[in-house]
Amino acid sequence: MEQVDKKTGLGQRITNFFGLGAGLIVSLFSIRLIVDTSFRMLYPFVPQISEGLKVSITVFGWILMIRSASAFFSPALGSLADRYGRRKIMTFALLSQFVGMAGVIFTQGWWAVLPLFFTGLAVNAYLPAQQAYISDLAPYERRGRALASIDIAFAVSGMVLMPVVGWLINDYGWQMPFWWLSALSLFGALLTWRYLPEAEKHTSVVKNIKMRTLLRERNIQASLGVAILLFISVGIFMTFWSIWLSADFSFDALDLGLIAQGVGLAELLGAILAGLVVDKLGKYRTSFIGLILAAIFFMTIPLAGENLLLIRILLFITVFWVEYTIVALFPLYGEQAPHARASMFSLIALGNGVGLALGPVITTALWQWRGTSAVTTFASISLMLAAILLWLFLRDRKEE
Repeated sequence: MEQVDKKTGLGQRITNFFGLGAGLIVSLFSIRLIVDTSFRMLYPFVPQISEGLKVSITVFGWILMIRSASAFFSPALGSLADRYGRRKIMTFALLSQFVGMAGVIFTQGWWAVLPLFFTGLAVNAYLPAQQAYISDLAPYERRGRALASIDIAFAVSGMVLMPVVGWLINDYGWQMPFWWLSALSLFGALLTWRYLPEAEKHTSVVKNIKMRTLLRERNIQASLGVAILLFISVGIFMTFWSIWLSADFSFDALDLGLIAQGVGLAELLGAILAGLVVDKLGKYRTSFIGLILAAIFFMTIPLAGENLLLIRILLFITVFWVEYTIVALFPLYGEQAPHARASMFSLIALGNGVGLALGPVITTALWQWRGTSAVTTFASISLMLAAILLWLFLRDRKEE
């Protein structure tokens, strides 16, 4: 009896701290880890996967860009989540990912566009629906912490699962991770449909909400702008440091892999800190501080010169504040349209996708023109503009 009471007490403490029960957190985190790993694994293993698909790296880059275009469907999928329920769209997304990951195994050449497009559609359907689902279930004063407890899955996928994916590719071939992730996606769909509780619908107004109505609101427009500007800097960061270190310091794949592991650790720590302070410090204040500090540290990166230790430190600190800001912003975004959170998060997913598409293009153009200083300056200005939009137009409020 005493042991049962201890377990009950621990479960209640977890619920009080995160705003969600332990079982629900584990389930949502595990499924999110599957989604994030399926999305993230294509970037570090481009040579192996493109060779397996019998396309050049350049062609594979275009295929990835087409996959990113699935973000334009995110607003429509968000509206469906508001209209018909979060779990249904989450289940649809996981089934789409199952089809996409399995389909890649049986395609070659440009035919890989179709299944990979399904995987992109899955990410852009799942993330807004899950974030809205968590926001519906968690109380306002714990909402930031609840979202952060699941959002750290992206950092964990980079730190822990990317080496596992690399091992599977090296020992069993490039297709093996796709087999595993397709099976896990199907399992996640079953878990979501059969066992996750349905979130309560806030109001019948949700059924009639239209995306154009949301976009008339100035704070919604500003939120979309913040998302685009922030993820331009994210796209720049994801692209520029490997180009820079390879060109100027002759880093090989192993060296870059070690840097990537440090980046993953910084992402994890940034997400954890944001989750711990966002509800206490305030969603608005936490996000604004993150944008300003990320902008400042982006500007300092070129000052490291040829000091590799200082370069590593500045990259670590910069991505720490970038990830901190990403996690802090999600609960703030949700409060801009509490009556249509899935639609709101889907607009943010669209903005994120646009920013991620623009970031690498901007990076390569500025790198060829003026090098690292031009790239980091552009990223810093982008973050400063995002901070101005947030300061002027976004608001932090409880649901009415």
